[in-house]
Amino acid sequence: MGAPREPVRPDEVPVIDVIDLDLGGEVVFITDRDGRIVDVNDAFVRVTGYPRSEAIGSTPALLSSGYQDKAFYEQMWSTINSGHVWEGQMVDRRRDGALRTHHTTITPVRDGSGEITHFVAIERDVTGELGRQVAVGSAGLLHTDAIGRCVYADGRAASLLHRPPSQLLGSGLLDVLEPDDADEFREVVTMAIDEGREHRLDLRSREGDWLHAEIAPLTVSSGQRIGAVCAIEDVSEQVSIHRELARRDAFLTSVLDALDDSIAIVADDGTVLAVNAAWRLASSTAPDDPLRSVRVGDDLDARLEAAAAEGDERAQEIRTRMRQQRGGLIEPEVRDDDPLTMTPLRWDEGGQVLRLPAR
Repeated sequence: MGAPREPVRPDEVPVIDVIDLDLGGEVVFITDRDGRIVDVNDAFVRVTGYPRSEAIGSTPALLSSGYQDKAFYEQMWSTINSGHVWEGQMVDRRRDGALRTHHTTITPVRDGSGEITHFVAIERDVTGELGRQVAVGSAGLLHTDAIGRCVYADGRAASLLHRPPSQLLGSGLLDVLEPDDADEFREVVTMAIDEGREHRLDLRSREGDWLHAEIAPLTVSSGQRIGAVCAIEDVSEQVSIHRELARRDAFLTSVLDALDDSIAIVADDGTVLAVNAAWRLASSTAPDDPLRSVRVGDDLDARLEAAAAEGDERAQEIRTRMRQQRGGLIEPEVRDDDPLTMTPLRWDEGGQVLRLPAR
């Protein structure tokens, strides 16, 4: 939706020369107070495909794509009829049926008595801005307005969302997402525009696909943020892999927790990777024991080293046994004076399984 500016005062508006309308290749056309086109520039003819003879005397509805609703136009006309400049993004249709996305500024023009007599519309192509601001590689590219409605979708995005680009425009993009994800997408678009920085988000389509979206504010050369650019990629396979790994982790955790013995899995660098329920219970009853009190993420080597430095002989012995086993110098063993067993993990990353029998 466009945003109104301050009213235009009569003494601020120059007399318009309807012939001199070439503004750096941007599309320009002028309408009278009733919305009838009275002049267009060369860029209008080139970009829209409509010759002057067909455009002049018509209304801008000639370009309508059908993707802006009645409320959109009512707000626009209310703004310019009240003397404000209107700005916003629009999707129009060329004479050959192709869609184009542009940022439009409509300025009311007054006569010497202060009455509005004409409106001047200047349209800047948005797709060019997208190409300059975002390098998306194989990702799909979307452009939304400030509240998350799609005003541009490239072929790759359409393919990822299983819809033709025309069906994604307006609220079509939101309709292909799960309702909760559509709401979150709108919120993140607003945040990206308000904060002026990129946000990332994972979304689910109604077809069950997972999409990773990188959403950044779309800023035109004037510095104004007119919407958001969204690069999307299908990450369904990665999500499937992560879910399978999570399922396996949950299974491993349930197996470990079913054991009565206290079990801890330690990486080769001493980091504790996992402990079972029995170990967690034991740690709560032995908070000062440098071995039993460790939790996931702790550095067991550092714990044992610190305890050994304070004269804890058992901590020094456990530390020595762990290092010897990592170096392949000792085999797993059970000692009468210390029931702790250490079993090396048979995989490339190394590590050990520590086991304390239930008492």
